[in-house]
Amino acid sequence: MRTAGIIAEYNPFHAGHQKQLDYVRHTCGADYIVIVMSGDFVQRGGPALYSKHQRAEAALRCGADLVLELPVSASSASAEFFARCGVEILDRIGVTDILCFGSEEGSLPLFQASAEVLLKEPDEYRNALKNGLKSGMSFPLARAYALEAYLLQTNSQISSADYHRFLSEPNNILGIEYCRSILALKSRIQPVTLKREGSGYHQQHLPEDAAPSASAVRKWLKEHPLSEAEQALKNHLPKPSLDLLLEAARNDRLVFEEDLDTLLACSLFTETRDSLCQYPDVSRELAARIIRFRSQYAGFAPFTDLLKTKELTRTRIQRALLHILLRIRSIPSSPEYARVLGFRKDAAPLLSAIKKEGTIPLLTKAADAPRILSGSALQSFEETVSASNIYESILACRQHTPLLHEYQKPVRII
Repeated sequence: MRTAGIIAEYNPFHAGHQKQLDYVRHTCGADYIVIVMSGDFVQRGGPALYSKHQRAEAALRCGADLVLELPVSASSASAEFFARCGVEILDRIGVTDILCFGSEEGSLPLFQASAEVLLKEPDEYRNALKNGLKSGMSFPLARAYALEAYLLQTNSQISSADYHRFLSEPNNILGIEYCRSILALKSRIQPVTLKREGSGYHQQHLPEDAAPSASAVRKWLKEHPLSEAEQALKNHLPKPSLDLLLEAARNDRLVFEEDLDTLLACSLFTETRDSLCQYPDVSRELAARIIRFRSQYAGFAPFTDLLKTKELTRTRIQRALLHILLRIRSIPSSPEYARVLGFRKDAAPLLSAIKKEGTIPLLTKAADAPRILSGSALQSFEETVSASNIYESILACRQHTPLLHEYQKPVRII
């Protein structure tokens, strides 16, 4: 039995994701595909476009066999922690042979070389990183600068421009973290990368004949009438994914950043500078800026722009604000459970193998968590449940309906 893992958000599941599943199935020869997917809040520091259970079903209907949830503390974290948690879940279920990730690079050597540097942190790299930070660079920029400087010293066959291009692409950066996590865990999982084609990660328009970026799909849905959606998106999303997305849209169950506006305002005015510093990604500098500018708060996105500085990236600020809203005060060093969002009926042998080989509790029914989990594992799960209930409350208030508690939501089985 050959099992492939993919770590994803599917926000939403589009043609590029379908290509990756097909590649894993047909080129890599995977008998089963396991997805570790972000829940109702995602890594850019905001809500998912539509619910995790619908996104899990989309993945299953498009070829995945099992979808596991990435805990919210990791799904809303920086690339390092996002990758580490996803890789460790795949490692600890005990059956994963390969991890496939999309990248702008498309081949492994630079990923593996970069991962080794970040894992070992040689003195030359550390010194370059320190110098970059002292010069006023943000941490991501300083790290890329230090990594490029070190790699240029050790491999003169690749130009500075090539390294710079490699280290400036978001999917490449995430790929490095996947490879670093595999090395750090001494995992038997083998990394595989598929070159990303079509729109760039941040591209905001729908191309005519290429896979779109997920952000372009979200932007389009936000700015156009639903009546135009099916025609505009039919060539960009596989039909099962498009059908589920349109169902969510018709039922007024899409969530955007501005849906967090009031909730975040209430959260900010209950905090002090010292209490803010307890949240991940909130430095003393950022805490001071939040306190200073919160009286000018006019919404999640405008407030992020107001807080941004040369040293503080927009994404980091968004993640910090989301952590404050969700009351996430730490990111566990290691995942302590694997929660099933959905699976295919014919994947029973895969589930049996995980129960036999895995070294992590497999949670198939949310309401069973207090019986199966304890201590920090239960705390992490309840944190994710709380976040999903907040997400659901946005929809319930909008539609004037009772909230459907996370414990009441069934696993998607197809």
